[in-house]
Amino acid sequence: MKKLFYIVALLCVAQVSVAQEADTTVEVVAMNTVLHADPRLDILLKKSKGTGGGSGIYSGRGFRVQIYSGNDRAKATKIKVDFMRRFPHIQTYMTYVSPQFRVKVGDFKSREEAQDLYRQLSTLYNPCMIVPDIVVHRNIRTHKENDDN
Repeated sequence: MKKLFYIVALLCVAQVSVAQEADTTVEVVAMNTVLHADPRLDILLKKSKGTGGGSGIYSGRGFRVQIYSGNDRAKATKIKVDFMRRFPHIQTYMTYVSPQFRVKVGDFKSREEAQDLYRQLSTLYNPCMIVPDIVVHRNIRTHKENDDN
């Protein structure tokens, strides 16, 4: 009981002060501990509040086109680099799930969106297939803001 009283008393006595310096570095002092925060954190917090609670990018269910599946790492890397040279604007992902390496490309919300890329790639990479995956989606608002700039 005495320990609990001392802990509560210590917490009540401890002072926490937040000081903001000229270079916007935030310093928090509490119980002889000093934490220096990066000023870029404040910018990120302001951005996330300004976009309606979302950053504009999120992950969800979708589809990718798989252009390689096998246990040869060198071949997987070669195919990935070849694809990146041919299509620099499309995201490329290489994963390893024992014992296979897989190279998947694109971030599509539906199978129909992935069909166009699949038709192009089926002549270049064999075998090629559309597979379900967790993909990166971008908000329409983000695309419109980028087009305006």
